[in-house]
Amino acid sequence: MILLVISDLHIDTGGKLGTFGWKAKKFMATLDSVIEHYGVEKVVLNGDLFDLYKYSFKEIADANVKLIDYFNRKEFIQIRGNHDISAPHTLNHFHITNSSGKTIHIEHGHKADFLNGTRFGRFLSITMYAFLKLLIRIRWVERTFYRAVDYFDDVNRVPRKYNTIKYLMYALKLLKKYDMVILGHTHKLESHKIYYLNNKKIYLNCGTCSLGRFQAIVVDTETFEYETVKIPKKSELVVSQLPILKRKK
Repeated sequence: MILLVISDLHIDTGGKLGTFGWKAKKFMATLDSVIEHYGVEKVVLNGDLFDLYKYSFKEIADANVKLIDYFNRKEFIQIRGNHDISAPHTLNHFHITNSSGKTIHIEHGHKADFLNGTRFGRFLSITMYAFLKLLIRIRWVERTFYRAVDYFDDVNRVPRKYNTIKYLMYALKLLKKYDMVILGHTHKLESHKIYYLNNKKIYLNCGTCSLGRFQAIVVDTETFEYETVKIPKKSELVVSQLPILKRKK
């Protein structure tokens, strides 16, 4: 099976706090093109599909009717992230075992940190965004918010304060049990190959599709061959220029 994993879209209402950055029609067209290019059979939406810290699910659903219908198709699997913890039709994780008995484990990854992985931490975040909703009406607060989002979410900047090691260590614990682990949450595309008890293990992070970007992981679940997909914000790159999934001869 060819599997496509994306995460961290943070679909919003189009309001001032929104960071999705896509027009619905363009996003669906881009995703459809990637699916066709790689021959994808199943899509995993690996958490933070919505941004329920900032808006209610009803507000987001009312503003994105076509997107909601698009994602509710049977070939799409929705996993619960910290930003959509109360969204319907979501799973805590997804497993797929191939004909060789090797298992891929997919989850959002927010359980690795306190602020997003605990009820109290999520309560603090929701409270913070509720307060920010009031302040965002002030022009300079709005400008400061978007500058901060761009700075901390810049995939081309080497993060000095963002600790990806914490999530790598979390993935390594999971790899004691599974053969491949795919996380999201960090907004950083990553791939690591290691050996544990003489067995090859793989950790992947599928990056983010927020702020008008498209990042993903494509995996052949039988061979464990994979490809990272990266279409930058406002890029003129056409999907046909993306690399072809490597196949074993």
